[in-house]
Formats: sequence, C-alpha cells, structure tokens
Amino acid sequence: MSSINFLSQVRLGLKSFYYGLGKSFIILPSAFMVSTGINIVKLGIIFYIMEVYYATPSQIGYFTALWSFSYIIGCIFVRPFFNRVLPRFLMIGSSFLMCLFVLSIFLTKVFAVAYIYYAMYGIAASFFWPPIIGWVSQDMEGARLGKSMSYFNISWNTGLIAGPILAGVLSAVKSELPLYAGGLFFFLTGTLITVASLMLRKIELEKDNVSSGDKQEPKSDTSTILRFPGWVGMFTTFGVIGVVLNIFPVFAIEELVLKKEIIGVLMQSRTYIAVIVFILLGQSAFWHFKISIMVACQVILACLIFSMNFISSPVAFAVYISLIGGVRAFSYNNSLFHGISGSVNRSGRIAVHETLLSSGLMFGSSMGGLIYQNYSMKVVFYFCSAMALLGALVQTALYFWLKKKNPGVV
Repeated sequence: MSSINFLSQVRLGLKSFYYGLGKSFIILPSAFMVSTGINIVKLGIIFYIMEVYYATPSQIGYFTALWSFSYIIGCIFVRPFFNRVLPRFLMIGSSFLMCLFVLSIFLTKVFAVAYIYYAMYGIAASFFWPPIIGWVSQDMEGARLGKSMSYFNISWNTGLIAGPILAGVLSAVKSELPLYAGGLFFFLTGTLITVASLMLRKIELEKDNVSSGDKQEPKSDTSTILRFPGWVGMFTTFGVIGVVLNIFPVFAIEELVLKKEIIGVLMQSRTYIAVIVFILLGQSAFWHFKISIMVACQVILACLIFSMNFISSPVAFAVYISLIGGVRAFSYNNSLFHGISGSVNRSGRIAVHETLLSSGLMFGSSMGGLIYQNYSMKVVFYFCSAMALLGALVQTALYFWLKKKNPGVV
C-alpha cells in the first residue's frame, strides 16, 4: 500500500511540475539557443566570405553591417504585429526563417546574392528578440523587472560564450560548418517552441501577448528621462562592439596571425565578465536611475579601447575584450531597464532599444572596416575611444537639459 501511495505522490508531483511549466520554459532555452546560433553565424560568416568570396575588410564591414540594417528595418515593421500575434508564434516563424536564409547562402557563389540572403536573415531575427523581451518583461516593474531581465540576460549571454568558440573550432575544420551549425540551432529552437506551445497547458492558456500586459502596467506614463542617456550609451557601446565582433577578427588574422580557434576564444571572452555583471545587476538596484554610472561606463569604455593600442598578446586582448563585455552589460541593462520602466508602450520602447543596438553595431562594423582598410587598426581604436567619450558628453548634456525642462522628474 505504501508503494502505491509513493507512486501516486510521484505521479501527482510530476503532474504538478508539468502543469506548472510556463513561459520561462520556452524563453530561457530559446534565448540561449538562438543567441548561440546567431553568434556562431556572426563569426563564422566572416571566415566564410573571406575564403569563398575573398572579401576585403571594408566588404566584410558592409556585409556584417547589412545584418544590423536589416534587423533595424525589421524592428520598425514588427511593432504592429505585437498587438495582433502572440510572441511565441512570431518566435516560431523567426526561428525557422533564420534557419532557411542562413542555409540559403550556400546556394549561391555570387556575393551580391549572398548579401540578399544575409539581409533576409537579419529581418527574420527581428521577429525573435523584440517579442521575447516584451514577453519576459510583461507585468513587471522595479526589482522584479530587474531580476527577470537578469535571468534572461544570463541565458542569451551564455550563448555568446558558446557561439564564438564553436564558430572558431568548426571554421578551422571547414568554413561552411558554422553556418550549418547555426541553422541547426535555429531549427531546434523553432521545434522546441512549437512543441511546447502545443503540449504545455499553461503556455496555451497564458495571455502572453505583449499588449495584454498594458492593462497591468501604469495607467499613466511614468517613464524616466534617463532612457535617453541610456539609449545614447547603448549606441556608442555597441558601435565599439561592432568593431570588436566584425573588424577585430580580420585584424587578428592579418596582423596578429592568430588561428581561428584562438580568435573564437577571444571573441567569446567578452562574455565572461558580462555574465557576472548581469547576475549582479539583477540582484541589485544601485544602478537604477543613476546618470553617473551611465557616464562612468562610457569613460571606462573609452579608456579600455584606447589602451588596446599598446597590447599585442592574445591573453591581454582577452582581458581587455572581457572588460569591454562588462561595460556592454551595463550599457545594455541601462538602456533596456530605463527604456521600459514606467512605460505604457513597452513594445515601442523595446523596438527603440533593439534598433539602437543594431544601429550601433552597423555603424561600428561599417566605419571600422572602412578605417581599417584605409589606415590601420590603431586609428580604428582611436576612433572608437573618441566615440565613447563623445557618448559620455552627450549623455551628460542631454540629462541636464532634460532635467531643466522637466524639473522634479527622475
């Protein structure tokens, strides 16, 4: 009899666990897998177009910037779908389309056609990140919002660790393998979300449309003016990241003469400190509504990128890139948290956040490639350092100007 009761308790426990599975069961693994896939492709495509199309540094910069530009266009046009289509359905379509367009690059030997497929891949990605961010932040404010975003940020940043390592190792075997691997991760993500949507009752019943959260959000807009300095910091920081991701690998091959596996390790080193920073930010509130921290991050970023002119060893570059990753985590959180905090239009704010992120990446990769091809990596580092310092100045001026226009507003 006791064994029957035990089995009954186990069955009830499993049933309770199954029915308790909600959106986190989809969001966290999906964020990890898509982030891994995107970062495998992001580094792998550089090696691929260098070998297959003999792309120059400026062509690589333009090619990688095209993804960001397409992503921006997608973010602008994805906003109307927020109120009509559930996030998980947008994520399913995005995952399968990303798989399709990445693998379609193999169908052509014409570089111009590869541009088109890569642009479509960028548009497809825009139907994944804004909906998932809106879904994870739904009905949350303050400390709960910060903690929820922390778990989400850790998930996709873990993909930032895995992606470049896999890309470096796979590219060393064959340049096509990272694209196949990225396509596989996208396909598995689409399959996971589809199966979970069909089988998990809590997901099926949940009102997970981003717009449905508006009823639980503030009746009147209580947005902070710090969203504007936060967005400035997001743009300048990701301008630097665009150089680190897309131009530094070319520099590492051509001038540092590093192996692809080593470059992969260098690229993912930016995530080590970032993950720790995301965890700390999720468990604390000291950075909430602080312009001083935003400005300090930009000054630190400028100093780090300027100092990279005076190092040459892979270990030193790994340390500096890792520290830059920590600044990136601060800038990302400042933009996202202050952008959606107190807002009655979170879908629009998320679209702005993602648009500025991609604009920074696009600007950094295109300008970085152009400067590197015509001058040197030293000049690229000087340019990035100046951009970060300018960001700090703009943040400060913007904050005090807005404070003067809106006295008493945080």
